[in-house]
Amino acid sequence: MAQSEPNGLFAMVELNYQGVFNRNPFSYTGGVKTIFNDVEFSSMTYSEFVTFCERSMHEECKNFYYYEPDMSFMEGLNPISDDVEYSAFIFDAYGTDGVISVFVDHIGTSNDPFLSKLCVDDEDANNIVDDDNGREVEVNIQAHSIFNELLHWKKQKPILGMRFKGPGQVKSMLCNYAVANGYQLCFEKNDRTRLLVRCSKGACTFRLWASWMSDEESFQIKSLKADHNCARNFKFGSLVTYAWIGSHYTKEIVESQKISVRKLRLKVMAKFGIQVSMGQCRRAKKYALKLVEGNLVEHYGKLWSYGHEILRTNPGSTVKLDMEDGPDGKKYFSKFYCCFQGVKQGWIEGCRRVIGLDGCFLKGVCKGELLCAIGRDANDKIYPIAWAVVNVENKQNWKWFLELLIDDLHLNLGNGFSLMSDQHKGLIEAVKELLPYVEHRQCARHICQNLQKRFTGAIYHTLFWRASKATTEHAFKVVMKEIETLNPEAHQYLMEKDPKTWSRAFFQTGRCCDAVENGFS
Repeated sequence: MAQSEPNGLFAMVELNYQGVFNRNPFSYTGGVKTIFNDVEFSSMTYSEFVTFCERSMHEECKNFYYYEPDMSFMEGLNPISDDVEYSAFIFDAYGTDGVISVFVDHIGTSNDPFLSKLCVDDEDANNIVDDDNGREVEVNIQAHSIFNELLHWKKQKPILGMRFKGPGQVKSMLCNYAVANGYQLCFEKNDRTRLLVRCSKGACTFRLWASWMSDEESFQIKSLKADHNCARNFKFGSLVTYAWIGSHYTKEIVESQKISVRKLRLKVMAKFGIQVSMGQCRRAKKYALKLVEGNLVEHYGKLWSYGHEILRTNPGSTVKLDMEDGPDGKKYFSKFYCCFQGVKQGWIEGCRRVIGLDGCFLKGVCKGELLCAIGRDANDKIYPIAWAVVNVENKQNWKWFLELLIDDLHLNLGNGFSLMSDQHKGLIEAVKELLPYVEHRQCARHICQNLQKRFTGAIYHTLFWRASKATTEHAFKVVMKEIETLNPEAHQYLMEKDPKTWSRAFFQTGRCCDAVENGFS
């Protein structure tokens, strides 16, 4: 049954088992791989899929995960534990052109009857206590517990006496309960102090009453008739809101902000088995981003305390936090710089006289740019020096970053030092203004990438690296002559990039570092 080539009629599924999940880095190692491409998985139910896999593995296991293509391993790993999640797996399996991988987690699964007797469910364990003689006895725990919002949404259900933070948490739990079981609940009374919920089917006996407990500062279920005598129905109407959708997909939306509304709608349909509108999904994206933005406002407000704590625990460190006035009169974050005392002292006393400068975009809601300065220690290993977060990459922000770096490392006007960077916006101008005597090297790797975009062919890659790593001016000219013979335009392009900044043949001595690329920053 195991084959290696797809026939185009079935999804190609790779079953990985008898391996283990590793935390750092997160991966699945070891085990056996079996590829199936002649099995109609779409005609199976979840239980049939489990039975099929167990027969193939010759062992029992209930923990299955599949990897969604085009995502990182951690983000793309999804559980397969019921028919709804199995439907999502089938949707992704038949939507990819290649192999979709299924991973089996054997942790927690035991075929040993003796070990099975030693295992106790969490719910049963909570009901076991020791009596006065030290013997274990089972008792009935009162249901006046606090709602656990970390509980899986399918396992959430109302319990008489359960306490909540507020009515919003009660409604969220009831929505999860209704979607998981196919109940059409409606809120007859719904305000800050009371909540009356019935099943929208007229003959159904379900009824829940909850109200605010001022003495306990909690919202509690006071009365509950939990039995339903109605048929399951997955048309929930106004019960499923955009806020409910957004709360379930907050992490995914924030990490993949470019996810389309249509794809989000399909994910909701596959996971929950319900139909939602495009407008609901569009508002759900905005709601999820707003949730994170609200938390970020709180986090940014703690930057002052973070800076003071660095200075308290690391005397001599440099921390700069700049703010700017907004049109509404409020203070907004502008930029943040940090250089620890031990790091700056270590660079001054024992590192090579070369610094790599680089910047990268910050992904997420707030965006921005991360600037960093990286050195090389006596063993020629990377040595982080300083970092900064700015709103945009320009001459003004690079100048601000360099001024602080010059003060911390005592660079003066740059005599005896080398800076290496790519052609960042405003950086070259800032360096010429603040460090007129510094040797400024360009990253050869970036130049090579730009060269290959204009002139395709492996020969250009080979000749360029020979030129960049040439140790004498004569050797450099010999290689450049070969490039000119091959393509005069490529030769002209490289000469315009100023070879004195990217070829080892022209580097100044005394730096103890002849690196031609900025890959360490």
